[in-house]
Amino acid sequence: MKTGIKFKPCNVGTAEAHNRRDRAYCEAVARKYGHTYFWDDRRHLNASWRNPAYPKPLPELLDELKVLVKQKTGRAMQCKDVEYTDRKSGKKKKRSGCSAIREGCPPIKPDTKIEDFEPFVRWLEGFGISVISIDLHHDEGHADLVTDDLLPNHHAHIIVDWVNHETGKTVKIDNEVCKQMQTVLAESLGMERGTPKEDTGIEGLGCIEYKEKMAAAHLRQLTEQCAEKERRNEQLDTEAIDRCQEIAELEERREAKRKAIDEENGSAVREGLANLFGKGKFAETEKERKRLAEENTELKKKMAQVPAVVERQVQRMVTERTAAYEIESKRQRSEIARLRGDNNAMHSKVADFSNRVTFLERKHDELYARFQKMLRMMSEAFRRAVEALVSFAKAKLLRDFTDDHLRDIVGFVKSAQNVGDAIDSLKIFSRPLLDDREYSRATGKLDELNTDFDRYKDRYKEIAEPRRGGGLRR
Repeated sequence: MKTGIKFKPCNVGTAEAHNRRDRAYCEAVARKYGHTYFWDDRRHLNASWRNPAYPKPLPELLDELKVLVKQKTGRAMQCKDVEYTDRKSGKKKKRSGCSAIREGCPPIKPDTKIEDFEPFVRWLEGFGISVISIDLHHDEGHADLVTDDLLPNHHAHIIVDWVNHETGKTVKIDNEVCKQMQTVLAESLGMERGTPKEDTGIEGLGCIEYKEKMAAAHLRQLTEQCAEKERRNEQLDTEAIDRCQEIAELEERREAKRKAIDEENGSAVREGLANLFGKGKFAETEKERKRLAEENTELKKKMAQVPAVVERQVQRMVTERTAAYEIESKRQRSEIARLRGDNNAMHSKVADFSNRVTFLERKHDELYARFQKMLRMMSEAFRRAVEALVSFAKAKLLRDFTDDHLRDIVGFVKSAQNVGDAIDSLKIFSRPLLDDREYSRATGKLDELNTDFDRYKDRYKEIAEPRRGGGLRR
């Protein structure tokens, strides 16, 4: 039996209710899907363990972790995924939010105990990952649509704290560590390690994908069984037709023999005498006639039973197929209703996100216009210096300031009371006009100017000359 684990963001709102099998939660599941996949008579087999270091409920624990992250990093925890557009490729990408509390659901054996997870828990602690709780579930599963036997789903829920409490950042592990994690888990539980995705090429299925796959498998099984029943019915129909043909042939043979006997024995007197003494061809023919009559009677009895057998088999098949179809149809309707609700909620979120993007773009345009107006109100020397810096940053082929750049930028910095403050002002006012790469190029050159300002002053003195007019020289 194979096992493996993949940690995903934990739904702190319902995780504990699911693991404890709260009555309200179970009733909500039954209302949503029309049935429940919990088997009450197997609930006593479940087991739970809670880390004493985490006594509070998961929602309160998440709030405490948010405060910790804010204190350690100075930034609020970003729990939601963020979509953005790559400036190079123009493609939409998604940046995952902070998953402070995560959950994994590995398959287990029917006799797995909480103590079996101790090596795995110690291994996680070596990477700064603390286990909050472990719950073993042996009461989940579904009934086979044909045999009605329980098909159990033995698994565990492992909830972990994925935050480094010293730095306030989430724990980072690479692919090699993730592969090692699967091996450690399998050895702890005494199970076989699952086959890596690189070898199978199969992506792990989520809850919904797995249920859809199982529903398709059950549907294929029912279709195959119905086809087998239909083939069996066709075979019975063929056998019934063959029996009818045999009966018709026997009737023809009996009638032919009777006519032959009448013609051979002549009158009724000769027929009676021959029968009385048991001699002649009539006696032999009469014996054959009786044997054929008995065989015909036996075949009629068998033929009379054929329709009843066929009818019972057809009726049983129709009943089974109807019940299976009703169960599958009800489950599919529930699943479609749930997916339709999720789809409507997603459309609503997309609309809200689009409105917010439009609002932010409008704010950006307003701020950019205000910045341009503010820049025009600055001194002529400062404005020329900012424009010269922007021109240099956007000219990708230039490695150093041209003479025009040098006059405007060094001239402004030289006239300021403090070189560092002047350079910081240029960085601040050039930022809205540049993208990230251009701004990095501009700030790097300004830092070089600040470090070796005397050399740039000497260059400035060599090219200094009276200027006429204003504006940016290209």
